[in-house]
Amino acid sequence: MAQGVTLILLPETAYNNMYGNGAPYNVVGDEQPAAAFYLGNQDLQTVNYKNAEVTGNIIIQATLATTPADGDWFNVFEVDANANAPSGSNSYIASNASAFTNVDGTFVYMRALIEDFQGGVVNYVKLSY
Repeated sequence: MAQGVTLILLPETAYNNMYGNGAPYNVVGDEQPAAAFYLGNQDLQTVNYKNAEVTGNIIIQATLATTPADGDWFNVFEVDANANAPSGSNSYIASNASAFTNVDGTFVYMRALIEDFQGGVVNYVKLSY
């Protein structure tokens, strides 16, 4: 696989009050090969995300395991988004952000999760290298 790869860590995900109780919940995206999986010592990945009125924590996790289990994942980046935060605050800005960050590390797999998802739409979380 050549450089210039973009993978979806989390497709469009909207808050769904399917149980009717309004309780926050967690969403775990698909694990995708990180840069080192295909490119050996490659240690730079770019994570792109786009939010619309999101309230929840968007977390990027990585693992060094070739066959990861639940306990093998660790956090490498986190965004605290809160559509109800005061205007101009970092959490409020993140709730409607279209942004990217570089993540350094020689990881085998990466994934995204939304923790305490309470509202809004995560349009996507993408991994590029």
